Amino acid sequence: MIYTITLNPAIDMTIYLDKLQKGMVNRSNSWLTDAGGKGVNVSKFIKVLGGESVAMGFIGNENKDWFFEYLKNMGIAVDFISVEGVTRTNIKIVETTEKIYTDINQSGFKVSDKDIDLLFEKLESLANSENIFVISGSLPSGASEDLYGQLIRLLKRKGATVIFDADSKALARGILEMPDVIKPNIYEFNSIFNASEDDIPSIVRAAKRVIKSGVKLILVSMGERGSIFVTENSSMIAPAISVNVKSTTGAGDAMVAALAFGLSQQMSDSDMFKLAVACATAKVLEEGVKPPKREEIDKFFSTIKLERLVG
Repeated sequence: MIYTITLNPAIDMTIYLDKLQKGMVNRSNSWLTDAGGKGVNVSKFIKVLGGESVAMGFIGNENKDWFFEYLKNMGIAVDFISVEGVTRTNIKIVETTEKIYTDINQSGFKVSDKDIDLLFEKLESLANSENIFVISGSLPSGASEDLYGQLIRLLKRKGATVIFDADSKALARGILEMPDVIKPNIYEFNSIFNASEDDIPSIVRAAKRVIKSGVKLILVSMGERGSIFVTENSSMIAPAISVNVKSTTGAGDAMVAALAFGLSQQMSDSDMFKLAVACATAKVLEEGVKPPKREEIDKFFSTIKLERLVG
């Protein structure tokens, strides 16, 4: 089974307007509300791919019913720990005239030591060598910067496969525990591993060094410049596909979902990489954090050409 862990989920409200006028009353053309958070988004994409997952983590007690009903309607199983407070609402503003995307993210609820202990107890009972755990997103208030590292350490000790996707200090600390898979963007990767974002061989060499330390797979997303996929035995690049972007939110989560699904299905490196690129491309054609249709993913999958790299 695939488990997605979202410690700081969100209700994502996407607002569409022609142009944001600062300091003035703005009227939207349309809006969408979705249950979100990086791990939750991963569960959505896994469902589209034909896989099953359990979405877990923390959820604010005051508005959890709406959140659970949303995921239930999508056929996604949940196993969250309720905590005091409200699950945050993130505002995403899309200016359609100039295609400008602005995110306003709230901090959300605060977790207690008791909440964190309950999470560890739950994972201790669930984790084994047959399960894949996706840990992604931001840390909630009240959690230490080392929490992801502690979770990865526990899961690895139990023999589980761990996919890790986080930001800044949480990413740097978590990587020290050697998760099996990481998916940083190019800026995160370069800030941690001191590679040059304009030098592909430099990126591959840095990724290979991390692989030798214990990580098994690294996927570096580079936006319009494509993506790089590195394992012990292969290094590949896929160019970005030019499409009419409606929302970039969740594109990275779509890639993570493809990796989790690919590992669960024992896909080859090349097919897993192509699926990740196809998922991200299909996602940006959808508004908000709405997952794409499987037919769209399959269409892009068949057109992707990978290039082998030497680093």
